[in-house]
Amino acid sequence: MPNGTQAPATAEGPIQHTQNQAQPTIHQAMALVMRDVRNVGKNGRNNSQNYSFRGVDDAIAALAQPLRDHGVFMTPEVLDCESESRGKMNAVRMRVAFHFYGPAGDSVRAVTMGEASDVADKASNKAMSAALKYALIHTFMIPVDAKSLDDGDRDHPVGHQSPADTYVKRLRKPMVWNSPAALAAMHAEVKADGLLDATVPGPDGETTLGELIVSRGTSLKALAAEREAQRAEEAPKAAAQVAAEHGVVPPAAQEEDSAAPDPLEALMEKVSNSWKNARGMKQNLLEGKKLGVLDVMVPSKAGPVKLGDLMQNRIDQLEAASQERNAA
Repeated sequence: MPNGTQAPATAEGPIQHTQNQAQPTIHQAMALVMRDVRNVGKNGRNNSQNYSFRGVDDAIAALAQPLRDHGVFMTPEVLDCESESRGKMNAVRMRVAFHFYGPAGDSVRAVTMGEASDVADKASNKAMSAALKYALIHTFMIPVDAKSLDDGDRDHPVGHQSPADTYVKRLRKPMVWNSPAALAAMHAEVKADGLLDATVPGPDGETTLGELIVSRGTSLKALAAEREAQRAEEAPKAAAQVAAEHGVVPPAAQEEDSAAPDPLEALMEKVSNSWKNARGMKQNLLEGKKLGVLDVMVPSKAGPVKLGDLMQNRIDQLEAASQERNAA
C-alpha cells in the first residue's frame, strides 16, 4: 500500500502512516471542505485604533463544521520563535506548521508566520492565533467579501506606536531637537518611564532612546562651544576695526569663561536626576524660583508647559504615590 505524508521524525526515525485506500485522501477531503466553507468578513472592531478586523474565531467558526463533516483535523507545531522588548511591550514572532490529517491517515502541512505584542504574558498566544487565522484562510481559500480584503491599498489601520516611538516623534520637533533644556527635560521623562534602553532608529542605524537624546544634547553643546570660540576669535578684530574707524581705543578685553554652564541647563540636569525624589524636586523648584526660570516653557507629554508647573506636578505625583503606599 502507498504511504501518506510522514509525521515529524522521532529519535528512532520517521513514523510511517499506512493510508487507508477505502477513504478519501487528505487532498480530496480538503477540496470537499473548501466546497462547503462559508465566507468570512471583517466582523470584529478595534475601537481604540478605529479599524475593523477578521478574527481567528471567525475563521474557526467557518471551518469547524466542514472539517468535521469530511473527517479532517489539524495539529500545530511551532518551528521557531523570537521575542523582544519594545519599551513596555513584549513582542513575539513565530513560524508555525499546521498539519492537516484526513480520513485515509495521510496529511499535508501549511506553514505561516504570526507576530503580536502585549504588555503582559499574552504575546505568544496572540502570535499563535494570528498564524492559525492565516493558515486556515489561505489553505482553504475561505471566501471574503471584496470590501474586507487584507489589501494594503484598501482601508488599513495605522500601525500601533510604542511608547519609545512616541518619544522619538516628539524628539524630532524643532522646539525639542534644537533645545538643550528641552532635551534634558525629555531625558528625565524617558528615565522615569524606564525607556532609556529602548531600541529606536538613529542617524547612523539603531540606537537606544537614551543615547539618541544624550548624543543630540552633546552635539548642541559642541555647536554652542564652536560658536563661542568663533565669537571670541572675531571679537579683537571687530574691536580693532571700530577703533580704526572712530579713533577710540577699546578697553582691554576681559576673558570670559566660555565653559561656564548654562544655569537653566544645569537645573534641568538636576531635575532629571531627582525625578523620583520629591525632596530633591522641591529643592529644584526653589532654585528655579531664585533663577527666575519657572516660566520657561519646556516640552512634556501633554505639550509645552512651564518649568515650574512641570516640577510642581511631579512633586504632587510623588507625594500622592507616597501616601498610597503608606495607606496600604
